[in-house]
Amino acid sequence: MYCEPVMRKLLFLDPSDNIAVSLADLEIGELIEQDGTTIKVLNKINRGHKIATKEIKKNDGIIKYGERMGHATSDIHIGEHVHTHNVLGDRLSTEQVAK
Repeated sequence: MYCEPVMRKLLFLDPSDNIAVSLADLEIGELIEQDGTTIKVLNKINRGHKIATKEIKKNDGIIKYGERMGHATSDIHIGEHVHTHNVLGDRLSTEQVAK
């Protein structure tokens, strides 16, 4: 019996993460059912960008690869685009360091 391969739309990197990486362009209202999780996409999300897989409150850590990479600058809902408009990185770039 042949089964059509299922295209994965999200990459879950670590069980403790509160985001996943989009493997395809995602459209508003799209319903993703994968790995025991159901997520309704709230914003258009480009391939390679992050999507919230858990509710994230303002100032909560953004967890990727099981590590904190930044914090939320506003509440972020499940299915929402997670990017520079609602996240501030915890590390300074070398451009921001005074010489």
